[in-house]
Amino acid sequence: PTDTPIPLPAGTNAPTAEPTATATNTAVIDPDQRLIADMTLAATAYLEALDDGQRSISAYDFASDERFRWHWTTPGNFPRNGLPLREMTETQRSRAFDLLAASLSGMGFQKSLDIISLQNDLGNDSELYYVTVFGMPGGDAPWGWRWEGHHLSRQFTVVGDRLAMLPFFLGSWPTTTQAGLRAMAQEEDAALELINSFSGDMQAQAIFQDRTLTQHVTQNAAKVDPLEPIGVAYADMSGSQQQLVTEIMQAYLNTLPDHVAAASFERIDAAGLEPIRFGWAGSLDRQRPQYFRVQGPTFLLEYDNSRNGGTHIHSVWRDFEHDFGYHLL
Repeated sequence: PTDTPIPLPAGTNAPTAEPTATATNTAVIDPDQRLIADMTLAATAYLEALDDGQRSISAYDFASDERFRWHWTTPGNFPRNGLPLREMTETQRSRAFDLLAASLSGMGFQKSLDIISLQNDLGNDSELYYVTVFGMPGGDAPWGWRWEGHHLSRQFTVVGDRLAMLPFFLGSWPTTTQAGLRAMAQEEDAALELINSFSGDMQAQAIFQDRTLTQHVTQNAAKVDPLEPIGVAYADMSGSQQQLVTEIMQAYLNTLPDHVAAASFERIDAAGLEPIRFGWAGSLDRQRPQYFRVQGPTFLLEYDNSRNGGTHIHSVWRDFEHDFGYHLL
């Protein structure tokens, strides 16, 4: 077992800062179009590297129900469809990681590698992550793809010149390795700082139950609706507390490509920050069982750290309209 992030496979292109829009003969390159072009190129290269048998395992019709069949647990507990890294050649694995790097921010790609590396600490197979492509990249018809395995699920949908990258799941067990790796440090630290910044009646309002929930409410539903509004409203928080809510949200959104993260936050802002609510259940101490959620008019973030004495994080970001590109179809 190792406590260090897994190295990139040989030949994998390390992620770089996302290029900004440039002008050529006064024509501005739309960042979505640039991103879609990069994803299409990487997805095509991945599929072309497979043999016919592998391609038949990794590729599905876009309309397949498989697109909505997702989970966060180990493949042994929830068998995955798609082609696992374990059954790829070195070149094929490299192209699979190239596709993941093309679809996320540099931070998001590194967090994915960190989460994958934790499988070594657990004695699990770190190559049981599955790549599944839906539809034909680069054509006129919608297409998408998924990377999924234990504690990591990333969904991508492309419809014309628009795209969706939701929902997504991030988990971490252990929360801190013996070597000191913390795959989800910012998410944990900001939330603990926020709940402990409240006092008196406001903290009592934030804590909607004393015991943790033991699991996130929405599980692996294909579509979710808003949960019961609980906790403290953003509008009632101090400036420093509001900044911590923003930090929690950005810890998740910043795993997306820069301009996608910015557009996602702009959508949240346009719907109104004031009604966003932060609610807590469980212990207020680090490495103790706890749950929190942040919910606004358009989105829900659930974070559950109930298992293994509060050292086992499950978290999911859901969008009530944009999950799986529902709004594009």
